[in-house]
Amino acid sequence: MGIKVKGTRHVVTAADVTATTIDIKVSDLIGAVQSAQVTVRTAAGVVKAWDGAVALGVDGVVTVDNTGAVDWAATDTIDVHAS
Repeated sequence: MGIKVKGTRHVVTAADVTATTIDIKVSDLIGAVQSAQVTVRTAAGVVKAWDGAVALGVDGVVTVDNTGAVDWAATDTIDVHAS
């Protein structure tokens, strides 16, 4: 039995930009999230040097916070892989 890693993708909306935090549910992940990797890409697929905060939650929820110097923008894509 190994560690199961699940992933999901979220396209940032104008409302997400205004809110500055997003709770992203990672499908089929049950219980407390132990680790997460977050990648932010532009609409063209270029990886951004995003440096916001990540909080690990329960029931597969990962909260991303856009407080860093490099922000996400509407139409950017956030990929989350968590276990």
